[in-house]
Amino acid sequence: MSKLFLPLLLFIACAESPIPAPSSAIRYAGQVDPKPQYPETISHLSLEEKIAQMVMVRIRGDYYSNEHWYRKKLQKYLSEYAIGGVITFGGSIHGSYYNIQQFQEWAKFPLLVASDYERGLGQWMGGGTLFPSNMAVAATGDSSLAYDQGQITALEARALGVHITFSPVMDINNNPDNPIINFRSYSDNAETVSKFGTEFIKGVQENDLIACAKHFPGHGNTATDSHSSLPTIEGSKTELENLELIPFNSAINAGVEMVMTGHIALPGLDDSGTPASHSHTISTELLRNEMGFDGIIITDGMEMGGLTQMAWAGESAVRAVEAGADILLLPMDVEHTLKSILNAVKSDRISEQRINQSVQRIWQMKAKLGLLNGPAQIPFAELETIIGKSKHTATAREIARKSITLVKDENNQLPLIPEKIDSLAHLILSLDEGARGYLKTLSRDLHKTHSHVQEIYVNNPLSKLGRKDIFNQLKGVDQLLVSLVVRIRMDKGIASIDSTHSLLLSELRKLDVPIVTVSYGSPYLPDYDLLETYLCAYGYGSVSVRAVSDAIWGRAKVDGKLPVRLTPELDRGFGIPKKKRFNDWGEVQQIEFPNAWSVLDSAIKSGIFPGAQVAVVHKGELIVNKGFGRHTYDSSSPPVKPESIYDVASLTKILSATPITMKLIAQKKLSLNHTVVQFYPQFIGGGKEKITIRHLLTHSSGLPGYYQFFLDDKMKTKADVLSYILNVELNSEPGSHYEYSDLGFILLTAIIEKVSHRFIDQLAHSYFFGPLDMQHTRYTPPREWKRKIAPTEMDTVYRQRLIHGEVHDENTFLMGGVSGHAGVFSTARDIAKYAQMLVDGGIWEGRRILKESQIKQFTTVQNIPEGSDLALGWDTPSQSGKSIAGDHFTPGSFGHLGFTGTSLWIDPNQEIIILLLTNRVHPSRKGKEG
Repeated sequence: MSKLFLPLLLFIACAESPIPAPSSAIRYAGQVDPKPQYPETISHLSLEEKIAQMVMVRIRGDYYSNEHWYRKKLQKYLSEYAIGGVITFGGSIHGSYYNIQQFQEWAKFPLLVASDYERGLGQWMGGGTLFPSNMAVAATGDSSLAYDQGQITALEARALGVHITFSPVMDINNNPDNPIINFRSYSDNAETVSKFGTEFIKGVQENDLIACAKHFPGHGNTATDSHSSLPTIEGSKTELENLELIPFNSAINAGVEMVMTGHIALPGLDDSGTPASHSHTISTELLRNEMGFDGIIITDGMEMGGLTQMAWAGESAVRAVEAGADILLLPMDVEHTLKSILNAVKSDRISEQRINQSVQRIWQMKAKLGLLNGPAQIPFAELETIIGKSKHTATAREIARKSITLVKDENNQLPLIPEKIDSLAHLILSLDEGARGYLKTLSRDLHKTHSHVQEIYVNNPLSKLGRKDIFNQLKGVDQLLVSLVVRIRMDKGIASIDSTHSLLLSELRKLDVPIVTVSYGSPYLPDYDLLETYLCAYGYGSVSVRAVSDAIWGRAKVDGKLPVRLTPELDRGFGIPKKKRFNDWGEVQQIEFPNAWSVLDSAIKSGIFPGAQVAVVHKGELIVNKGFGRHTYDSSSPPVKPESIYDVASLTKILSATPITMKLIAQKKLSLNHTVVQFYPQFIGGGKEKITIRHLLTHSSGLPGYYQFFLDDKMKTKADVLSYILNVELNSEPGSHYEYSDLGFILLTAIIEKVSHRFIDQLAHSYFFGPLDMQHTRYTPPREWKRKIAPTEMDTVYRQRLIHGEVHDENTFLMGGVSGHAGVFSTARDIAKYAQMLVDGGIWEGRRILKESQIKQFTTVQNIPEGSDLALGWDTPSQSGKSIAGDHFTPGSFGHLGFTGTSLWIDPNQEIIILLLTNRVHPSRKGKEG
């Protein structure tokens, strides 16, 4: 193989046309101007203002016009009444950011901003990181992941302007019929809840967000939802101390700064049956005095049915303050609440000293958060580098992957092998609206992985006739996948599948069909004997659904463990491990090629390039993945590692524009024989009306190869560039001559975006970079990638700076860093995944990415013009004279080069992939264009 590899190193002296770097328009949001410093003590606050500081009201991240009734009400609450805090739900990242900023401006005193981030920002708004449920986190067995989740939640929340998360849930789910806690709890075991909950608290609070342990003194051992009525938790004080209170003691010992009291009655602690949030015995005598908690006590939502049935807004609030609450969350009637507490103080029912105690705690928290110097939010451009960043979402995916638990697999069904299944049926059973929407990721993947999928959606109880109809529909299928969606949400009242759905599962066992059952949400079912294969996901968020899909097809190993007891046999800690069906290249063989390595070392010493990254794949195994040299010639610059990132220049053509064209052809949106004039009627004259997509891909259109748009003062935008290309004269008759043309691929990019109504970088990620898990591949890399990116050229012509972290190709830079001819950044390992998918006929980890027939078509020499070695988008080894691919690749091989010093060659017959990434243009391309 070394003979194959050595000739590729010679390409570095060759050149295409110059290439640019990605830019991203940076938008700065106005920061909140700090107000004059607020008083350090509460002595300057009136009694009315102090009472208002104890109230927290609801906001959303939605747009409110200046005439909107709720906007007016909020402004009154904040500026006139001096309400002390808000809790934000829903909306968007943009809306939440600007609303928080606006509401802080209105507030008489700085606001404490809270939210309910049990599963991260993504729980409430798109773009934030969405984590699996707490029970899923515990199923990984790795409490450090709870810390990571807390840390990421803190970083994203603080970037948004949020100071408090009402998490973690420290309840023990020791009642399988609990309709509101369930998988929101880590476990039915006190030690497990303590272990994971305290790690989450540390991750949150060590990153400047306030954690809140809830729902004191424990909401787990009940089948009643406190959103609708008052639950009663049985047990003596001793029994509760030995179970429910253990996690809360652990949270207090870990330094949690806030505890939320639940609307739950515990006769063993307060025999009056008073809810904990109204009980002085529980909130003050137990939590404050006996357990030693000196932070803020906040009630659960005062609007919940478990409390409103006891007393209306004002009286309920007074009772909560008497009990020991510092903050009243979401009172039913804010004005009535404020007046009632004020009257209680004036009538000596509540002392002003008692009010001062709570407000002093609130003021101390605001001081600790720096709010008394004036609340300030980071610029929005900085927020964009934090919220939803790839490192955060990768952690969420890791948790989801490690959480999937195989509880039963009687006939060793998993993983499923699509090639062995002729017909696949997917049955969704749920009583929850939107269940089908939760599983859309799974449905799409099933259809991508298997071409014959029948889907049946049941969203209501089934009659005997209805069950029979489904039974008949499923006769004759080869494989049945059953998805059980059991949401845990307020006012639902049940925590398992419908009884008629359970009957259907029993009847389906009579079919001679293998059945895989997956529970999304509650893992508890009425009868586990009905199931031959049973997977638990502990949630229905997109990150968990994707993890299930990977587990089913063997794209990921399965090693989750039950964090709860289902039966004496299916006990806590049980789980059936399954190996990954596909090689993830986790352990690289690192076979040595000393002759090739000496050529690389010599090139580095000779100043041809400062460093290089190499990957070699043979028969599906990654046998080399290593770096040589450094990012620059400076001895202090970072060494090149396998995770170093390179501007791959014209490899973009075969990583983005070419395969996207294949996708659009498969979708009947494009054809190789479509003429450009069909998309741009003005593209006529001089034979231009003859140019087809095929001509653009084979560089035989007759279009000029290159033009320095970036030095033309008339070229300001991508539209200007396209207009020039549409009006330029041809250099030759279409199909008659070969001229490598960036202009042709810029035009192809415009056509791609026109027919798809999406930008090419979005398409590349959606079609390839995402599905292939190319985590270090994208256009316009984020700023945090910069330290891993090898810089390219010191630009003395256009940008007058070192090109580092932005696209080298000047024309692409002019167009915003994104084009079909240049702009992608990647690693050798990531590109090797893409190449292996091509070798495997368009399949990656059991999922079809491209059609095998299309791959064959696009990598076959087109003979346009006659004698050309080009395929469609791809180059092939020259059949006449010396080839840049060397002499050892077999017929049928294909590859491409990039101007910055990059090369990919693939030999599908020998199953060999060779990648070389360099930054040969550093510090200058001069003398290297020979």
